[in-house]
Amino acid sequence: MALHTQAHAAKSHARSQFRSSVAPLFLGLGLAIAAVIGFAQTAHSAEPNDAAAHLARTLHTLTIQHRGAAAVDEQAQRSGDLLSVAAWRHQLLSEIIQDDPGAVLRAAMPAKLRANLPPPVQAYVEEEIDVEGELEVLHEDRDPGSRYLYSVKVKEERFSLHFAAHPPTLQTGTWVRVRGIRIERALALESGSTSVESLSSVLQNSFGEQRTVVILVNFQDKPTEEPYTRDHARDVVFGTANQFYAEASYQQTSLAGDVFGWLTIPMNSTVCDGWALADHAKAAATAAGVNLSAYTRYVFAFPQNACGWWGTGTVGGNPSQAWINGTLVFQVVGHEVGHNFGLFHSRSIDCGSATLGSNCTTDEYGDPLDVMGYSTGHYNAFQKERLGWLNYGASPPIMTVQADGTYWLDPYESMGGNPKALKILKATDPTTGMKTWYYVEFRQAIGFDSFLSGNSNVLNGVVIHTGSESSANSSDILDMTPATASMSDPALAVDQSFTDPDADVTIATTWTSSTSASVSVTFGTPTCAPASPTVTLSPSQSQSVQAGTPVTYTVSVTNNDNTACAASNFALQKGAPTGWSAVFASSTLALGPGAKGSTTLQVTSSTSASGGSYPIGVTATNSANASYAASGSVSYLVAVPAPLTVTVSANKPSYTRGQSVSLTALVKDNGSPIRNAKVTFKITKPNGALVTKTITTTRSGSAIYKWRLGSRDPVGTYQVRADANLNNARFGSATTSFSVQSQLNSDHGGLRRY
Repeated sequence: MALHTQAHAAKSHARSQFRSSVAPLFLGLGLAIAAVIGFAQTAHSAEPNDAAAHLARTLHTLTIQHRGAAAVDEQAQRSGDLLSVAAWRHQLLSEIIQDDPGAVLRAAMPAKLRANLPPPVQAYVEEEIDVEGELEVLHEDRDPGSRYLYSVKVKEERFSLHFAAHPPTLQTGTWVRVRGIRIERALALESGSTSVESLSSVLQNSFGEQRTVVILVNFQDKPTEEPYTRDHARDVVFGTANQFYAEASYQQTSLAGDVFGWLTIPMNSTVCDGWALADHAKAAATAAGVNLSAYTRYVFAFPQNACGWWGTGTVGGNPSQAWINGTLVFQVVGHEVGHNFGLFHSRSIDCGSATLGSNCTTDEYGDPLDVMGYSTGHYNAFQKERLGWLNYGASPPIMTVQADGTYWLDPYESMGGNPKALKILKATDPTTGMKTWYYVEFRQAIGFDSFLSGNSNVLNGVVIHTGSESSANSSDILDMTPATASMSDPALAVDQSFTDPDADVTIATTWTSSTSASVSVTFGTPTCAPASPTVTLSPSQSQSVQAGTPVTYTVSVTNNDNTACAASNFALQKGAPTGWSAVFASSTLALGPGAKGSTTLQVTSSTSASGGSYPIGVTATNSANASYAASGSVSYLVAVPAPLTVTVSANKPSYTRGQSVSLTALVKDNGSPIRNAKVTFKITKPNGALVTKTITTTRSGSAIYKWRLGSRDPVGTYQVRADANLNNARFGSATTSFSVQSQLNSDHGGLRRY
């Protein structure tokens, strides 16, 4: 049976085949089948990758047996088993990649092991790929359930990207190289910093006239639905939204363009596919005579459809794209076009009874003063600084504070050369050097911030945000009145102060009026702020080695305590499979604050380890305080052993009934005889009857089977096969044949007739 035909059947019937044909095989291999089936049947359980790992090990074993199968019928059976396991595992990983890409990465089969699989089976096994293309970052705004979607467009293909941690904060249109584990059109990746390399940056377009086209479309199943007029769309986008951008940018940016539609597209309202909707809308506009190349920003507006979000926008992009689903109002336009400018959300941080602490939660839309949060107000100072809007004039409207003093702030919304915001250092990353800052603003009920009228807390205090140079998605407003449950009163009131002991800075509001505010900043002697270390191991995956081979890894630990702390000792602990050896060159590292130290870890697998990828873990713990600890892991790759070399021969090419047949099998590995291998001789008679015998090889690597032919054994060709098995881990086989003739005495001239 052709493998490709089996592959087609295996994918459509993977579940039933797994239970009927693969489950007994698991039992035969001595694996925990009950646990595996339980994991596989509940792909969204807490440990779905455990099932995938078990299935990967089974693929390795089946591959060895498939390579050792000589008979055509047995090869077909092994191929079917391989395809069944691979198809089931493929389905399992496809289901969990969106929710838990880290599980896919942990369960992924190394490339060298994948290469040992038959090509039709490889089609069902994930692979590591390296592609270059245009990054696409899209945000779907819904509450709850908002999410960022990442993809890379490679020519006419689009791969969705799923990050185990820390997605990149690059903009749409960035040309990137992406490295990840591919399952169909999805890639699982470690993080934005380790898996995505920016090859070319996108020029920021946040100044001057923004040429914008609004395309109003409806659907083929509701071609007459027009929930608002073109004039309404024009008033919202080129009236209110344009006024907002002019005011928020201090007259440095504006929106200008046209509205077209309504245009009916060949798509039903029951379908949710933003990319397809955009393609149809642009095609319809072009057919209607619109020159889309004259615009750098596209807004697609349409009646409510099957999508659960109100608005969606690309983060950056040239041209940028925004989708407005249903009601068209300024708040959604200001928010989505903010994404188009390259902004992420303006969040809030809640640390319970404290303004900052170790147990905090983030609200994605939590900033009550910012249209990138949940209001219609100005973008905060971290966001405006990213857009370049706070860097005009001879006297910068944003002032970096580095010394004790009292500093003047003008209302954040108004024009003028006096500072609109203060920028105060909060922390510096000891590894990257990237800084996190406090941003201090004085908000008044002016223009688009008029909704603050009556909010005495904000009007009579200063608002403080944090933001980091390392991430565009790090804007958080701080709650300076944590005793209240509401975030509507986040300001630091007059005669109140906020102290960050880690940064050793105190910020206080000394006085405010309707036209200005005074803020006192005091730096003191820093105090020790311990932190968990960073642990990295290299290489992340060893070369493929034979079982029992020592492999050396470099273990690096970074002390993340601040500079006010003393040096610390970090105790190292390792984790390896039972029966393996793992030894540190040094089990303790002494490191000063911000320092990085290294040692080596030599790992030796047991000689009986089967082919596969095994995790090796390392934990570094601060000896003075065990609550500050961190871990890292690598993979030890045991090679799938090569097949044994087997030859089998008979002592004669033909026999007569009643004679003894002597069969000799010789088993070698790389030319050396193998002792104690089990050799099963299978003799198939011309009539299909089977004779089997298992014999252990001697020191010379040989196994000899002597078998006597019966007086009634059939005449013809006898097929012989010798299957060698070493410790149920190494296999090999060989075939030969002999013939049997019937010897009869003739009465004619003493001749013998055969």
